[in-house]
Amino acid sequence: MKKRSEHPFVSVMIAALNEEKNIERTIRETIKIKKYKLEVLVVLDSKTTDHTGEVAKKAGAKVIHTGKWLGKGAALRLALPSAKGDIIVQMDADYQFMPYDIPKLVEPLLSGYDVALGSRYEKGGNPEKGSVTRLRRIGIYALSLLTSCFSGQRITDMPAGFKAFKKKALEDINMQINHYGYEAEVIIKAAQKNYKIICVPIDYKTRVVGNSKLIPFKDGFLFLKTILSVGFRGL
Repeated sequence: MKKRSEHPFVSVMIAALNEEKNIERTIRETIKIKKYKLEVLVVLDSKTTDHTGEVAKKAGAKVIHTGKWLGKGAALRLALPSAKGDIIVQMDADYQFMPYDIPKLVEPLLSGYDVALGSRYEKGGNPEKGSVTRLRRIGIYALSLLTSCFSGQRITDMPAGFKAFKKKALEDINMQINHYGYEAEVIIKAAQKNYKIICVPIDYKTRVVGNSKLIPFKDGFLFLKTILSVGFRGL
């Protein structure tokens, strides 16, 4: 294992669309983490019609406007050059993934891993009852299993929007997928480039305010398409 870095700078990147009711708490709970030097970047969807941007800025985040919205993957890719940290954490805006789990993702990167994947279904993970429907759970299992086959890694929760990367590794992965399928793309490409990957158990809460932007069948197909295309095409 490589020697631990003692002074990491962590950039937490959050893509957001109409999340004014959730974004403030997500940011405030994130900046409570004092273990690392930390910044929060909120990548704002141009289709946002509420006050997500204003609320995020007031809560202490840097707000990035990417112009025309191309998808969550594109938003994070376009915002990456603005991140000052040597570690990148991607997290959803809806306060279902818990900011207090950020150190669980960061710590392995300080000890030799390159990618840490938050997993609700890794041993020790804790998805709150009712937070994931049975149908979605089946989909997550199937897509994670397929990702495992193409990556050669044991992946237990591919779609989870809570992941951490060494910035140099994420830049080298060279994300291309604009939509939700990038969640699979980064895992398979990281494995193809022989980066060290670990799954980390995390908590997951039921959404209290607003609705998920994920469309199960449509986005499930995009996940599947990405896994097959990136897996067969290779680098």
